[in-house]
Amino acid sequence: MASFFDHVMSVSWITSITSYLAIATLAVVVYHYWQRTSGSDWARLGVKCPKLSPFYFFGDDFRKQLSNIINAYGDTVAIVTGTGQSIVTTNFDLMRHVFIKDFNNFVDRSDGLTSNSPFAKSLFFAKGNSWRRHRQIVSPTFTSGKLRHIAKTIEKSAQALGNYLEAAARAGTTVAIKDATGRFSCEVIAKTGFGLNVNFIGQKDPEFFNYAKSMLATNLGIRRIIIQTMILISPSLLKIFNKVFKSIQLFEPIDLDADKYFKTILDATVADRRKLQHSDRKSVDFLDLLLKANEAVKQGKLEQVDEDEPDAGSWRSGSDIKELTDDEILGHSMLVIFAGLETTATALQMCLYVLASHPDIQDRVYEEITRVVQGENPTPEELNSLTYTEMTVNETLRLYPPVPIVTRKAKDTRTYNGVTIPKGTLVQIPFFHILKDHRIWPESDQFRPERFDPEEKQKRDPLAFVCFGHGPRICLGMRLAYLELKIALVYILRRVKVILNEETEPKKGGDGVKFTPQGLLTPEQPIRLAFELRGKS
Repeated sequence: MASFFDHVMSVSWITSITSYLAIATLAVVVYHYWQRTSGSDWARLGVKCPKLSPFYFFGDDFRKQLSNIINAYGDTVAIVTGTGQSIVTTNFDLMRHVFIKDFNNFVDRSDGLTSNSPFAKSLFFAKGNSWRRHRQIVSPTFTSGKLRHIAKTIEKSAQALGNYLEAAARAGTTVAIKDATGRFSCEVIAKTGFGLNVNFIGQKDPEFFNYAKSMLATNLGIRRIIIQTMILISPSLLKIFNKVFKSIQLFEPIDLDADKYFKTILDATVADRRKLQHSDRKSVDFLDLLLKANEAVKQGKLEQVDEDEPDAGSWRSGSDIKELTDDEILGHSMLVIFAGLETTATALQMCLYVLASHPDIQDRVYEEITRVVQGENPTPEELNSLTYTEMTVNETLRLYPPVPIVTRKAKDTRTYNGVTIPKGTLVQIPFFHILKDHRIWPESDQFRPERFDPEEKQKRDPLAFVCFGHGPRICLGMRLAYLELKIALVYILRRVKVILNEETEPKKGGDGVKFTPQGLLTPEQPIRLAFELRGKS
């Protein structure tokens, strides 16, 4: 989900009371950290545990420092923080137990999002049997069959994006590409998720889009530092502060204005849909399907979806489950908005950047699209036949995973191949490290779509490519993301060629893109790309 964020905090926020609260909070959590981490001994559990400063992960590059620990101490390392016991692993056998074989012991993610927003009650943050209930109700809205029906809507937004980039090519101007791809993915979500008749691409300051991209407030100056520090050291204190000061943005990771905006429009939309629920109107978007599935739960007639989830039997709750509350429906809707915007927009942004950086690969993708797609609009069969295009998308996700890490929490103590994971331990899987490991991916810094040729894929463990997670808790939006990315590339590359030059960021022949050290994948400088009309030499 995302992202998973680049706002600047105004001086007006730094009031005296906020500063005092920040200083007091830091003092308390640092003390709490040392109280909770003293005396830990992991050697008897078969895991090395380096002693780290409480501020170790607030250095220049969190990802680099975590990779250094793995390289120095092995593929499974214990890290002790105020959140309790934590293991970081890139060991495929251990990952297989966590994701698949012993999934029921690792259903939960971390302690979740400490927020007063319905967003915190969504599927992503649900735990245990609550997650099973949520997943069983939400899954029918994301089947491959249902996604085929929304492809036409995606095509209209992709055509609008192609028009916008063609206009930039004619004008000879560069494009802030994350803004453009964000508008595309947000427009798709607004239309396919909630049936809204919107046009964000090329429009000035669309309200829905602006609130969607600012939904998470964790990158806002001192707020990000306070929230991340408290999550790392003492989440219990963050919960207390969040409840006591719930009207103060400092301790709330969800932007209060965005939360109010989406609760208002989603409440109204849900009310309207319920009035039409028993009419002859067909289910046309995510919200319709979700409400339909929720109604089926009340009647004991929930659709059992097995076509896309072969392991569903290992986690399903059974037929007697409770329907979603209104707050949970709002939370799922907000999750769809945020996750659908941030991760897909980031993936499309980076895909266009690597195509601009590798004209030869871009030519191969363009050749495949023009050869396979015979009509103006691609058919589902043609999209499935874009094998090199999908290989290029996968290689982009490997080099630039939008979400850098995933977590699971142990329900009970288990031992796997000499490694004991105690009850309550947080297991962290660093995608970013696995996807750049040179032992798995030779010359891992190089962009090579051929790594995802079927023969090459057979040589690797399936867990080597984990951008969307794995097992029963794999990302539900994965198929939608691939559908959006393929359709967008078809409508863009048939009309324009994406390039780097002296006006772009980064420039042609430059050092490439540098990323911020924390949070979701975010360039230090917004990427700006240029475009040329097809046929121009």
